[in-house]
Amino acid sequence: MSGRRPSRSQRLPAAAAGLVLLLSGCSGPTAAPTPPSATTAPVDLAASVDHSRIHRLGRTIDVRLEARATQRVRVTRVEIVSTRVDGAMWTGAEDLDPVAQLTVELPAGHCGGDPGFELALTYSVDGGAERLSAVPAEDLYGAVGRLLDRDCAASVLAEAATLETGELRVVGGDGQHGVLELPVVLTPTGRRDDVVVRGFEDTVLFAQAQGSASAADGRTRVRLARGRAPVTLVLRVVPARCDPHVLAEDKIGTLFPIVLEAPEVAPDVRPYLPLSDDDRAALRRFVPSYCEW
Repeated sequence: MSGRRPSRSQRLPAAAAGLVLLLSGCSGPTAAPTPPSATTAPVDLAASVDHSRIHRLGRTIDVRLEARATQRVRVTRVEIVSTRVDGAMWTGAEDLDPVAQLTVELPAGHCGGDPGFELALTYSVDGGAERLSAVPAEDLYGAVGRLLDRDCAASVLAEAATLETGELRVVGGDGQHGVLELPVVLTPTGRRDDVVVRGFEDTVLFAQAQGSASAADGRTRVRLARGRAPVTLVLRVVPARCDPHVLAEDKIGTLFPIVLEAPEVAPDVRPYLPLSDDDRAALRRFVPSYCEW
């Protein structure tokens, strides 16, 4: 849930204190190094975060830092700060010359309002003492915020029901007579009765076939209420097109959105159907089989 976001001045001392403890814990008989001082970031230091298409199957976040001044900036620690996620951190040593591109693995996020990203940076300027500053970070294209929204929706669905996928199988025949089926079993947990599953959506690589629990036709509506028996929804798909380059260049074609209704979930937010790497490989193998390449 959303809450009042701590100001930068509130956050920086806590981060600095944590670093002091870390340094003191690693020190030997000599005195611990001087911890970085909390200070205002250089006015020309710009930051952004993005969850690019190439990383969409995972949780790798691209962090871009740019310092347009002639001073040399070396970054040694970056933490993504938000009310919606905790513990997203990078450490190392990277010079902004004038740009640095870093990657951070984002933990699962929380439900809430505007994530309002900042970066807590530990850095030095022209080889001087380390500094600690908070820098606003633009969420390029809103992709990181959407990832956290999907996290929220997935956590709501998990609270309302357990989801189990069965075995992928081809039915109907060979080539373009075949359809790939995947049973999805939803078992209400009894902890909520205000969550409704409306079915699945297509992807850029797959279209749903007749008989699939498609959200497009409006026929699927499963309320995950207390006392309800498990419900099996069947995802039935065929390739959306048979151009070989579509499969070769695909990054997100096996991410099937689940249409969900719940108080915490915005109408346009879709968690993805959880699939294993083996499932994704089977889906991709089905494309040339169906298209008869």
